[in-house]
Amino acid sequence: MHRGAIIGIFLLASANASAATGVSGRVMISPAHPGPQRIGESGSAPMQGASIRVFDARRRVVAHATTDADGHFSVIVAPGEYAVEVDVGAAVLPRCGTAQASVKDGQVADVELDCDSGMR
Repeated sequence: MHRGAIIGIFLLASANASAATGVSGRVMISPAHPGPQRIGESGSAPMQGASIRVFDARRRVVAHATTDADGHFSVIVAPGEYAVEVDVGAAVLPRCGTAQASVKDGQVADVELDCDSGMR
């Protein structure tokens, strides 16, 4: 085999080995402020500092993350099926749903989580 081909195969294998596998997403909360929504004003906002838990099929926590200022998070997990939730502890509000993520080898599954702040 040609030396250049061997180097090319090595580089390709290295690139595939470093491909991220996991879950990323964004958490939004709405309404973001009390009172009526004004024209041109968004009713939702990124949920900064939210604690994220990722559960495997057996409901075991396999990863944790905290959202950034834009409500984004990212975790590395093995390929598989996962449930992603915002950990609100014992608090009644906000109420947040659960997102399902199907993670394939070498891919990052993207999820959106919406939380109800309870403001009206």
